[in-house]
Amino acid sequence: MAKEVKTPRETIDRAQGIAYACCVVILFSSFVVASRLGFSTVLTLPDIAALRFGIGGLILFPILVKNGLSGLRIREAVALAVLGGLGFALFAYAGFAFAPAAHGAVLLHGTLSLTTALLIWLFGRAAPGKGRLAGLAMIVFGIAAMAWDGFAKASIHLLIGDACLLLASLCWSGYGLYVRHLGLSAVRAAAMVAVISALIFLPTYALWPGKMLLEAQWQELLVQGVFQGVLSAVSIFVYTRAVTLLGASQVSLFTATVPVMTVLAALILLAEIPSLSSLIGVALVTTGMVIALRYGR
Repeated sequence: MAKEVKTPRETIDRAQGIAYACCVVILFSSFVVASRLGFSTVLTLPDIAALRFGIGGLILFPILVKNGLSGLRIREAVALAVLGGLGFALFAYAGFAFAPAAHGAVLLHGTLSLTTALLIWLFGRAAPGKGRLAGLAMIVFGIAAMAWDGFAKASIHLLIGDACLLLASLCWSGYGLYVRHLGLSAVRAAAMVAVISALIFLPTYALWPGKMLLEAQWQELLVQGVFQGVLSAVSIFVYTRAVTLLGASQVSLFTATVPVMTVLAALILLAEIPSLSSLIGVALVTTGMVIALRYGR
């Protein structure tokens, strides 16, 4: 069978897609560590979410004003914001509040290939081949190893945190598939997600009792403002651009290095020493993702 010859445009698009996907890995790893760091301060989940949605929405508001909803129905725009903004962030922050960074890396970003494949299969588009199915099965075993921490330590909070991280992964996979289905550009999608999420969340936060933003040190606010507000808006754009060029399934597999990078960063910056079951989970998920990438082209 003759090998398919790629056009120069296709080659350039793939190279750009790989570059964007590598940026996604860096941003995802820093998001986990920065969020865990935020919960070691006086800031609470609503405070960190307010920084994310408030700053991100403010930065991208002019783009939404210029482009409007880009031809989408209101319910489509809200669904996009719930998947890529509110749903993903709130579930992720809840998970970070209860689970260590190693769990966040594996169960949030390490499972993207699994949750993406699951959504593709549920909506009847395609079933994974045998090789990729073996990789996805290994990811499931990795998740089970991570969950063992909760059972071994009889910690209901840890299990709740793990469940929230998996739900966040499902939301992000859904966002990647939905934005590709809608054919929305990266900039417009990022603006829509950030601004609509802010419009929905901030009025609720204004009525929230016990806000701690004014109690936090300015250094803590600066770090969280940059990572949660500025870089979160950048990450939506970068991820959407990568998905546009490579597809959600391929981009999700590039996150194979996120668990290892995050565990190392958490060890150095947060002094979080992963348990044996966590390390086994990281190894299984990373190996499973590499196998899935090998057979997922």
